[in-house]
Amino acid sequence: MRRSRFAVPGMALALALGGGLGGTALAPPVAATPAVAAHRSLPASIVAEQAGDDAIAQHYEQLGGSASFLGAAIGGTYDIAGGRAKDYTAGTVYWSPGTGAHEVHGAIRGEYLAFGGPGGYLGFPLTDETATPGGSGQYNDFERGTVYWSPGTGAHEVHGAIRGEYLAFGGPGGYLGFPLTDETATPGGSGQYNDFERGTVYWSPGTGAHEVHGAILGEYLAFGGPGGYLGFPLTDETATPGGSGQYNDFERGTVYWSPGTGAHEVHGAIRGRYLELGGPSGVLGFPVTDETGTSDGVGRYNHFSGTNAGSSIFWSPATGAHEVYGAIRAQWAVLGWERSRLCYPTSGEYGITGGRRNDFQQGSILWHAASGRTEVVYTSFPSGLRGVDLERIPTTQKIAALTFDAGANDAALRSILATLAANGVPGTFFLTGDWVNQFPSDPALIYNAGHRIGNHSMTHPDFTTLTDAQIAAEINSAQRTIEAAGGDPLPFFRFPFGARDGRTITDVNAAGYAAIRWTVDTLGWQGTMNGTRGPDFVVQRVMASAQPGEIILMHLGSNPDDGSTLDAAALPQVISQLRAAGYGFVTLDAALG
Repeated sequence: MRRSRFAVPGMALALALGGGLGGTALAPPVAATPAVAAHRSLPASIVAEQAGDDAIAQHYEQLGGSASFLGAAIGGTYDIAGGRAKDYTAGTVYWSPGTGAHEVHGAIRGEYLAFGGPGGYLGFPLTDETATPGGSGQYNDFERGTVYWSPGTGAHEVHGAIRGEYLAFGGPGGYLGFPLTDETATPGGSGQYNDFERGTVYWSPGTGAHEVHGAILGEYLAFGGPGGYLGFPLTDETATPGGSGQYNDFERGTVYWSPGTGAHEVHGAIRGRYLELGGPSGVLGFPVTDETGTSDGVGRYNHFSGTNAGSSIFWSPATGAHEVYGAIRAQWAVLGWERSRLCYPTSGEYGITGGRRNDFQQGSILWHAASGRTEVVYTSFPSGLRGVDLERIPTTQKIAALTFDAGANDAALRSILATLAANGVPGTFFLTGDWVNQFPSDPALIYNAGHRIGNHSMTHPDFTTLTDAQIAAEINSAQRTIEAAGGDPLPFFRFPFGARDGRTITDVNAAGYAAIRWTVDTLGWQGTMNGTRGPDFVVQRVMASAQPGEIILMHLGSNPDDGSTLDAAALPQVISQLRAAGYGFVTLDAALG
């Protein structure tokens, strides 16, 4: 039986006092007190050393001694880092007062020694090498971390907050699998990470420890990982609302993933607007691009999976971040996105009477639900249209613009719309606010048929008799009334009675409108003049004035005396004869260049 090197003096004393190992004591038990006191008077270091040696020897025997995987002893027991250790052919048993005796061997021992053994960061072992759940690998817990090993990954240490996160994910038996690296400083040294078989756990003082894996990890690393724009993760990978995808939040953005879209990042003001709209579970859906610079070099955008024709958020320094989607987005794309005359969006899509609308820097796109059509409205006009009451579209092409004023009644509206539709011809309709209030469903008939609307004032007064403030009120009231009906009259205005001067034109321009007169007034509004006029009179006037860019004035109402609607009656022949003369038809948008 193995004896402690300090057992002999104690045994000799017992023999002397007791007459032998099995004898009867020759004196009272108190005679032993000096011997006990003598033992306790040994230095504490020697007592601890003996305790450690005994514990190591006992643990070695428990493991099977020389017949165990540790093999035979190599040398004696030795001091190390405030504890004791003993080497064997295939491993080492370490002991400290706070941890007890535990063995470390194989690749885990190699990793442990590379970290300085018990005198290094990891400290003394808390366990023997133990099979991981499922038996696919091994591990040793240490005072300040754990070393894991598997045949495919080798031995690597995990410690601190990263180890806590790793264990929360099930350790090597969980999703992440075995570690592929030791804990390592991130580029720049502001944090730490461990790579695992199926992901990475990152830590920084400000963010804590969070895992990133799969396609999101790939996207994150493509952006430079924690040393890139996104910074450290703020969350683990998390299911999006509804469970159709996954995301990780990072210090300066989010990466979203779904099976149909892959992984893409969203950040900054675009991300803020995206989240306001419900993120991936909102109308925009999942991102299908990373944030990308616009082709004009001014702004940024993300495209999303969206609905119908897709969706996007565009941002510029001047306009902020606004969404565009569906049919409105499709129309804007056809026009050339931010390089179009409309430029960047200044609003998200919002509801209007009978449809939806997006505003842009230089106009708007309206979508009308009844017809499914989009209407492009430009709110700016060329400087050449300032200070003038335009009588002809500036062009050498043989085009004509049919325009219709509405101020009295709508007796001819449906007939005119039917003729235009039958011939595939667009028109521009100038409406007063009072007329819109009188016939509130008529504006929808006009814009759903594909025509343009202009502003003809609120009450149809002579503008030359009004003050500047009264003119502004007339224009703005009509604009609001038409907008409330689902249309937009900008940027075309026609003076009631054609009454204007330099001052009134300046006021109209200041309100954002170009003043539009006419090349020819058909005078159909005058009626039959006691039967002396018919539709041919209207046709003759139009053809007599035919020229490139001709603007033709007609009316929607009936004559108050005879109830005639000569313009509506003449319209089929006007269209036919102009076409025969080689003319095509445009709205007044052609005047905008």
